[in-house]
Amino acid sequence: MSVRRLIADDFDAMRALRLEALRLHPEAFAADLDAEEAASREEWLQRLASATTFGGFVGDTLSGMAVYSQPARRKIAHTASLGAMYVRESARGSGLGDAIMEAVLAKAAEEAEQIQLTVNAENARAIAFYKRHGFFEIGCLPHALCVNGRYYDELSMLRTFAR
Repeated sequence: MSVRRLIADDFDAMRALRLEALRLHPEAFAADLDAEEAASREEWLQRLASATTFGGFVGDTLSGMAVYSQPARRKIAHTASLGAMYVRESARGSGLGDAIMEAVLAKAAEEAEQIQLTVNAENARAIAFYKRHGFFEIGCLPHALCVNGRYYDELSMLRTFAR
């Protein structure tokens, strides 16, 4: 098992993993599967270049990922965001998610005072995972997502770093 920043050479594996996440768990992500499938290679590579995407590998297989980003605007440059966190079912419980999160948090601790994320309020396993990594709930956005006519609330969670 290993974790590293994904690069353009990882495009095919990254795209496949992201589309799998959106196909299997549409209620967990704001991104839309149809739009992501239609996005060009250039659009995907632009997104890859604009943030830090950590990939978790089991052997040579990309089995998990998370996107770390930090805004360029000076007034909020002390903040960071975690998104698109996904670990393939076959790798859940293996420690891969923990390893990806540790890489994200190490980067965030170097660059930011706090990191935030949102999570489906019904995803107890993910919420427990984030709490285990020091995140705490700061609010709830009712009806944040609508998937196939069903609404889902999202929790906002935050982790701070000592400075």
